[in-house]
Amino acid sequence: MKKQNLSFLQDFLSKKPNSKKFILLDENTYANCLPILIENVEELYGAEVLEIESGERSKSLSIVENLCQAMIESSADKESILISLGGGVITDIGGFIASIFKRGIQHIAIPTTLLAMVDASIGGKTGVNVGEVKNQIGTFNTNTITCIHYEFLDSLKKRQVLNGAAEMFKACLLDEKLWEKLDTKGSPWNNKKEGFDYKFIESCIKFKKRIVKEDMYEKERRKILNFGHSLAHAFESVALLKNIDLLHGEAVASGMFYAIMLSEAKLSFPNDKAQEIYKFLKKNYKIIDIQEDIDLVINYLNADKKNINNEFRFILLEDIGKPYINFPVTKDDLVNLKLPDNH
Repeated sequence: MKKQNLSFLQDFLSKKPNSKKFILLDENTYANCLPILIENVEELYGAEVLEIESGERSKSLSIVENLCQAMIESSADKESILISLGGGVITDIGGFIASIFKRGIQHIAIPTTLLAMVDASIGGKTGVNVGEVKNQIGTFNTNTITCIHYEFLDSLKKRQVLNGAAEMFKACLLDEKLWEKLDTKGSPWNNKKEGFDYKFIESCIKFKKRIVKEDMYEKERRKILNFGHSLAHAFESVALLKNIDLLHGEAVASGMFYAIMLSEAKLSFPNDKAQEIYKFLKKNYKIIDIQEDIDLVINYLNADKKNINNEFRFILLEDIGKPYINFPVTKDDLVNLKLPDNH
């Protein structure tokens, strides 16, 4: 994956005059980001726009089929280019379609949210859901180009900023150097007086790229990036089932909260650091009470891709920057998890 800017994209597309261009987006990026993109990349004047509804429910095979049908009707061919302009849902769907349409076409990811910039658009994972179960069908498909244009962040509301910040916080827990840069009393990714800390954002991007380069297909080392995600995906599935508005980063924040609790109990994760983590997460996110829907959570965990021999396997931490891969977690371990009374 090459990270580039929009001027590079203009130059790249100018050399492909015979390639039909498609822009995948949702109603939010259509209004807030498409005008900026067209203004900066004149080669995209006249590109075919494919608009879907924002949100996790669009990550379905039926939506994928509809989009492929629209591309066929617009005479898309093997040389066509699909450009995903949006957050994690858009880049997930776009990457998936690009990997299967005509057995593979070029894909350009233009992440417009903090979450997509630091996580979803990096690493080549694509996927759609099956019912409420997250990312059960997907591929590894490295983007032809990934364009980071920080101006898109200016339109984000605080909730969307915190959505991406959860993945940045995860990176800090996995990497001691990032943790040392983090001020848990503040918000280094979004200081309203000074704007976004692009250098810190860039550090988190480089961290994930480094891990992906070591283990593209998630055989071992890359699994650490799933810290907090086993429960997060289960929480998201419950939310989809119950029509609860829950963003991925919000689910990850709760997943990390419980993963640290398990790390304390199972691996003697230092309590002073755990308390600092709990305080930060509670300050910025509403922590989901796992016991409210524990049976549903366990049911959805049964479909988790990280399970081995029908056993739950979590990423836990022995300390900051010291992840433990495939730690066995039992149903009883989860049933016994209780939020502190002051959460």
